[in-house]
Amino acid sequence: MPPDAPVNAVCAMGVEAWGVRRRAPHVRVVRVGIGGRPPRELPGIVISAGLCGGLLPEQTPGTVVIPTEVVDERGVTHACDPSVVAALSKAARYLRLALTGGSLISTSGMVTGPERGRWAGRGHVAVDMESAAAAESAQRFGVLRVILDTPSRELSSAWAEPARAIRQPSNWSEAIWLGVNAPRYALRVGAILEAAFLGNIDPEV
Repeated sequence: MPPDAPVNAVCAMGVEAWGVRRRAPHVRVVRVGIGGRPPRELPGIVISAGLCGGLLPEQTPGTVVIPTEVVDERGVTHACDPSVVAALSKAARYLRLALTGGSLISTSGMVTGPERGRWAGRGHVAVDMESAAAAESAQRFGVLRVILDTPSRELSSAWAEPARAIRQPSNWSEAIWLGVNAPRYALRVGAILEAAFLGNIDPEV
């Protein structure tokens, strides 16, 4: 779908912003920090883009999540633009990536352990910390996330503050895993954006 309006990718972390800039250089990146909020009323299409946590036991890291709705902890629901969802989904399928849709819950803190099951039981498939705020800043809105951690591949909740987590030796094995996979999945996000809105297909994702 050639964009009929500017495309903004709202990213929390530096690695997410890097992945978009590397693979989709024509997309404007708005970096907000973990749990951050973008400027209000961004012009054009706003995509909450980056990594997320999976909530279902059968999910695997690397699965693409393109939800049809985002819900915050108060239960406020934001519908994703159907044309944006369709363009992103078509690109992910073309790239032969595992894909799931449904509802994404946007929380104020990192979700691990039993909390995953609690949100899954309410009908959500994945979790992040930024999409609900991004939805409030957009007229046309979508979400493109890649699952990083899952119920069977947990991460320490310390990673909600990466600079502090990396100083703890108990987190170093996870840091190595993240160092390999977070950039890899961030590039996947960028490749899907490029394919969805500019028609440039890069199969090496």
